[in-house]
Amino acid sequence: MTFVSRLILVAVISVTAAVVAVAVIAFSASDKVGEEIERARVANLLGTLRASTEANLSIGLLLDQISLLQPRIEREKTNDPSILAIDVFNPGGRAVYSTDRSAIGEEVSQDWIRRLGTDLAWTEAERGDTVFGTRFENDLGVAGGIAVTVSDEARSARSGRLGLDLASRTLVLVVATSLAAALAALAFTYVLTRPFERIARILRGDGGSGAGGDDNGLTQLAESTVRGWRDAEARVDRGLGQLGALDDAA
Repeated sequence: MTFVSRLILVAVISVTAAVVAVAVIAFSASDKVGEEIERARVANLLGTLRASTEANLSIGLLLDQISLLQPRIEREKTNDPSILAIDVFNPGGRAVYSTDRSAIGEEVSQDWIRRLGTDLAWTEAERGDTVFGTRFENDLGVAGGIAVTVSDEARSARSGRLGLDLASRTLVLVVATSLAAALAALAFTYVLTRPFERIARILRGDGGSGAGGDDNGLTQLAESTVRGWRDAEARVDRGLGQLGALDDAA
């Protein structure tokens, strides 16, 4: 492999590795941002439902008397296809309202009940989906909890689309940057080797002059060397001629 080929190969590999690394970092960052956006969206929904429930409890209604809560959670589920279910349950762990009406009156997960001990919103992976939850309170303390189950399939599909789009753009960018790197390597090689090619022509006797003077005196040195070779050849020729004359005289 020639020097030029090795230089082009190194340049192409370097820019390809850099572009791929940037693409991987961008995908990771975008996926993380998407996850944070989803968390923020569900957290906003939980906050809204919690505020509405606590407002109704504060005017003296019992949890099972908040009749507007059932159509509210059903409307939220309809408006967001990624939401699989919304459940509102009492401190005893029974669902009072649910987008799955068959689950009303049924016991919820024991983990959900245990989470009522913390005032912070919580998340939990469950059968390939993610559950976001929070508790709500009345004047007496904890009055129940809200759980929103979100499908991970939508997020996975979004990540897949993002990955394909980023991969296609990365491929185009790799081709473009590789071509640019190859051209830059060729230009660099031409600039780097041009003085030496001129000197090689001078040493071969193919012509060339040092009038350019952009090679730090190498051209002048090559021309001086060629003159030295010619002078040496001339001296050798004269010596051989003298020897031949001496042979003839003898």
